[in-house]
Amino acid sequence: MPGNITVFNSYNEPVTQLSVGGYAAGDIAGWSQTAPRYTPSQLVVARSKDRGTKASFAIGANQVSIPWNSFTGLCTVKIPDPETSPVSLDDDLILYLTVNKAFLLTTRGFVWDVFDVIFEQFLGNAG
Repeated sequence: MPGNITVFNSYNEPVTQLSVGGYAAGDIAGWSQTAPRYTPSQLVVARSKDRGTKASFAIGANQVSIPWNSFTGLCTVKIPDPETSPVSLDDDLILYLTVNKAFLLTTRGFVWDVFDVIFEQFLGNAG
């Protein structure tokens, strides 16, 4: 059974309908405003070998749309191929979303890759 990717929203605004590969994956609340402050909220998204008909992170490039309240960010998250990397399809991964970068980590805290987040639509103050 393929692993999952836990996606963390590292911004104070909620994400409404995170999109992975053109499919809605779900909402992610903004970070906590109470103790412990600045704790990112999360959403678990499935991993898959190939693209399917629902939201999942497939091996290779995945288009991700991050609609925060003030703006929408876009990034391409590249999931490593198990045939050419030490990351198995069964491994869970972690994806931290920030305003300008997305960080893909292993569950052992190793940063696998960093991706630029660009603004698709700016609706207000992103700071």
